Amino acid sequence: MAEQEGFGGHSPSAISYDDPQDEEVGVRVVESGKADIEPDDYEEMLIARIPLNKNPRKASYLSYRAAGFSVRESCALAEVQFGTVKKWRREDAEFREWESGEKLAWLQSNVANDLTQMEFMRNFRLCLRLDKKILFRAALGLSLLTEREMEVLKVIRKHYTPQDIIAVQRALQPEPDHMPPGSYKESITVTVEGRQVEGENARRLAARELLENFEAGKRALDALPEPTEQSNGDKLLEGEILNSGDGN
Repeated sequence: MAEQEGFGGHSPSAISYDDPQDEEVGVRVVESGKADIEPDDYEEMLIARIPLNKNPRKASYLSYRAAGFSVRESCALAEVQFGTVKKWRREDAEFREWESGEKLAWLQSNVANDLTQMEFMRNFRLCLRLDKKILFRAALGLSLLTEREMEVLKVIRKHYTPQDIIAVQRALQPEPDHMPPGSYKESITVTVEGRQVEGENARRLAARELLENFEAGKRALDALPEPTEQSNGDKLLEGEILNSGDGN
């Protein structure tokens, strides 16, 4: 049996050649096993930023502490007994450091906002899914809705407005300090007459003023008369050197 490696980054495939002495000669291609590669998960990246992430229970407890919950509240949410937390404090110095003081403050300022936004957007997506089912049934006919579904329709209908769409778009646009790994945001600095213009509306106004000034200057130049070449006739020009005729 011979093996042939694929080209262009493809995984190698094993090709089995039958013995030529056999009655039937042929080639049988055997697909090689594909490695199980999991796609990048933004949630996993966030969880990885929490210390002690190799212990899911400790990491879950610290995530709630980072979000501002008390010790008792974090225990209830992470489903951890308070006695277990006290045991962690006694036996794990690293956990004890991250649970309070400067390191807990670091978690609150660097991780809590990302985790909260991620969970909020997840819940928001689930709400949209529920809304979709009711709105779809209502589009087919209001008579198909139950009394409960009709009450829900009355509540959710008022939230689908242009203002709500703008609010969602702003919420989905991450801040420069809280963007997914590997992403970037471009910025433009506008300076007019040595003064830096801040704000989107101010930049648009400054750009409009520059364009108007440019157009005004262009119109002023177009209004000027065309320059004409003037002749002095036979008069000598000032500074003109005459030929003395001596051949020098």
